[in-house]
Amino acid sequence: MIDRLVFAALLVTASSAVGLDLADVDRYGGVKAIESEATGWFRVEKINGRWLFITPEGHGYLALGANHVGKYLDQQAEAMGLLARARGSREEAASYLLKAMADLGLNAGEAYAPIAPEIMKTRPWVANIDFPGRSKFAFDVFDQTTLEEIHDSFVEQCQDFQDNRFVLGVACADLPVWDQRRIEFYEKLPESAPGKRELMRFREEGKSDDEFLGHVAAKLYPALRKAVKEGAPNHLFFGERFRLRGAPDEVIAAVGRHVDVFPTQALILSPQRPPEWQLFQAEGYDHEASLIGDKPMVVIDWAAPFSLSETFDTERGQIRDEITAAKEAADWIIASMERPYMIGVFKCQLIGLHGNDRWFGDRARRTYLQDDGRPFPLRTRITREAHEKALMAGYSMAVK
Repeated sequence: MIDRLVFAALLVTASSAVGLDLADVDRYGGVKAIESEATGWFRVEKINGRWLFITPEGHGYLALGANHVGKYLDQQAEAMGLLARARGSREEAASYLLKAMADLGLNAGEAYAPIAPEIMKTRPWVANIDFPGRSKFAFDVFDQTTLEEIHDSFVEQCQDFQDNRFVLGVACADLPVWDQRRIEFYEKLPESAPGKRELMRFREEGKSDDEFLGHVAAKLYPALRKAVKEGAPNHLFFGERFRLRGAPDEVIAAVGRHVDVFPTQALILSPQRPPEWQLFQAEGYDHEASLIGDKPMVVIDWAAPFSLSETFDTERGQIRDEITAAKEAADWIIASMERPYMIGVFKCQLIGLHGNDRWFGDRARRTYLQDDGRPFPLRTRITREAHEKALMAGYSMAVK
């Protein structure tokens, strides 16, 4: 089998031969060599069998971004050194980060809240909205009053970004819960509750809990789509972000019928393998793609932790040294963009601490940048090359 990096390099050569220039882009990052209809807003289109975003100016675009920039600037920049470097100026600190993103070959902003306002008007990003009360599942979708509350909340939240042409699409802010906890919520509802009656009917008919969860999704998602399209009619609807293979097939299939782009996540914790943050799961993504129909996908969040010194073991697997992890992450990025349905990848994270870093203490990071905003030099070079090769691999499929 040909080495993936070698394969990507061949694609770069082939793409150059047909005049594909990654530097010749419109203001949204769309490659001008890939032309389509300009509608003034981001949309999606399949060109020569390859799904792409189409920028407001009508050019093909694949998104590479990194999350939690806003969280870092709001909560950590001062304590971790960036604001000191920027002489206390948030504007200058944000400028550092935007330049670092460009140096890394990132052509998109964030896909996961809180999002830095400095990015919202300069790079494509994914807008996030919350369910009322930020609940991931504790609401009865068969109760019309509940659906009306969700509708009104979504429409109101969309007002914050409905006119922003850098918005790639709209997604709910956090991972949904599509497991036994949601079933237990419906079990505990009063006997008179619409959702409880629906669950009992399914069980009386001998249907499984997974089938019921699919029924819940089939009821919820048309309502979510309607609200988003009312509140932000020009934006794509992404839905909730799903852990890869983290929801029943029945749910994923139901969601796929109502989203414009299906959002997924790379995190899988497996006792049989090292942390699969870095290992591309082609069979898992292909399975999701087969369930959602002919729709594009985007990875909203994926992590690639690495040791700040030597390799070490944790209960969640081995944490590689910086260079090994960078090479594995590079392979992951290129492999992702080889899938013709994958139109975006957003990494966790650009800079700063994440809540899950408690697994590693001070021994590891999952970031592209050091805490004060300076790059990890070798990691930056490897990542930048991978991003270029990944984009070339993706775009070359559409240029024939």
